[in-house]
Amino acid sequence: MSDRTPHAVLVSPAYPPLPGGGERYVGALARGLVASGARVTVVTSSAAAEADFWNGTNDQSDTEEEGVRVIRLPIAAAPGGRAGLMRRRKMMVLLSAMPGDQSGLLSNMARDFPAIRGIDESLDGLESPNLIHGFNVSWEHGLVAAHAFSRRAGIPFFVTPFAHLGESSMGRVARNSTMNHQLRIMREATGVLVLTRIEADGLARYHVRPERLHVIGGGVDAAPEDVADSPYAAGDHHEARGEFGVYIGRCSFDKGALHAADAVRVLRRRGRDIALLLVGSSTPEFERYRRRLSPEDQAAIRPLGVLSDRDKHAVLSRARFLMLPSRSDSFGIVLLEAWSHGVPVIAARAGGIPGVVDDGANGLLVPFADVDGLANAAERLITDVMFATRIGEAGRDKMRTQFGWDVVAGRVLAHYRQTLSEA
Repeated sequence: MSDRTPHAVLVSPAYPPLPGGGERYVGALARGLVASGARVTVVTSSAAAEADFWNGTNDQSDTEEEGVRVIRLPIAAAPGGRAGLMRRRKMMVLLSAMPGDQSGLLSNMARDFPAIRGIDESLDGLESPNLIHGFNVSWEHGLVAAHAFSRRAGIPFFVTPFAHLGESSMGRVARNSTMNHQLRIMREATGVLVLTRIEADGLARYHVRPERLHVIGGGVDAAPEDVADSPYAAGDHHEARGEFGVYIGRCSFDKGALHAADAVRVLRRRGRDIALLLVGSSTPEFERYRRRLSPEDQAAIRPLGVLSDRDKHAVLSRARFLMLPSRSDSFGIVLLEAWSHGVPVIAARAGGIPGVVDDGANGLLVPFADVDGLANAAERLITDVMFATRIGEAGRDKMRTQFGWDVVAGRVLAHYRQTLSEA
């Protein structure tokens, strides 16, 4: 192997089949890099669902998947489960707000997020990597381990933070992604490869050097060929019957699931016969919310859980709109998935989403938590079919021209090769 041929180690808190957007991003990028001639090793956890981050796993494997070596490691269960882990996270935010640099203590505490067993030993045992690339500043044990390994091995270190900067630099979402140790890691990285210009500008305000910030973008996989075989493709499916909009993501407050549901309830009070199908994992806060709904509203707010790609795309292909009113998305790959079907999108003017959606041109943007604004946007799409079709098709055009995985992988590989050449 030439010294300039990357052997890239990608370190991520989780990896497909866990269905999160960040995990799918790392998986698609790894495959794209291999297709472009790089050697790729992924070091990750064996989490198959988000709850594994606090419940723990015992599985361990070392396999080759589509040309990518994938090392999956077990996770130690978090004392106190999810609630205990979230209490420790709040403590970390408070520590970071104290005078001075608390990076050393915070980096040690970050090794619980999630507590991947044996990650340092696995990295040290790899054969001749010449660069390392860490992902996800919000579940950052892997990022901390990758940073430490880069210093031990003396190799370049890249970061894709998926930084959730929320609505303002003082907000709770931003504080969770900009603690002392997280900023130190990004400031010391060879390159910070972000998804949108908004994310780059936001990190520059936290004194990450602009010359180290590079906008890479995101991509979307082609829809499965067997979408028509899905039961959700049929109009008489009991959950996908009638007219509906779709929400895709973890059903949480920060992701906007509760606001999307409330917006559909507003539409129904206005006389619109519309339902909302929610695709993704549930949360205790959403379960509490839905239990408080009337039987009529419960019938219209329909959580489907985690679906296969085939079933998810079948639901999307029949939707009147996708609603993603999230303040904690650095990009929003589901927006591209909706555009692949020409489905118009409604999203929050928060996080990295405004760097993807052009308001009024290929989607509609609404302030986070503005339920009436979401309802008005959805009503406009329902009543003005020509407008809905136009912005859905504009989104499809943008997706096709700007968000191919081959383009994304090519941008990343160019940064790898330039760094190795200079080194």
